[in-house]
Amino acid sequence: MKSTILKISEAAAIALHAADLLAAAPGPHAAKDIAKTLGVSYNHLSKVLQRLTHAGLVLPARGPKGGFTLSPAGRKALVRDFLSAMDGVPELHACLMGAKVCRHRDCMFGSFLEETNKRFEAVLNGKISEFSKRK
Repeated sequence: MKSTILKISEAAAIALHAADLLAAAPGPHAAKDIAKTLGVSYNHLSKVLQRLTHAGLVLPARGPKGGFTLSPAGRKALVRDFLSAMDGVPELHACLMGAKVCRHRDCMFGSFLEETNKRFEAVLNGKISEFSKRK
């Protein structure tokens, strides 16, 4: 079993990558093209896009040139909003053992987790539309 400090579901990772792709290029994108570009299951992506649509972050367009685009709210949304739509509100953890306040004063992970949380918070507060401009 793979263990990570950040607990982000595969669906949330797909949502973030799909949003990044939609932010980078204007116009609707077909779900099958998004799935192929991201290398993910079309069915899984469809469920993710459905949840993002329900959250008001993505707009579906029907017809031969249909697909998905970021909604106006999605363009202004933070990374936190996309993660919340998939996994609920992200939680930051200051202790690997789950304590609210570490009882071990000199924990070897204390400063690492504090710095990691600060960096993750900065990512969460970034606009999704800015990530496509980072290259």
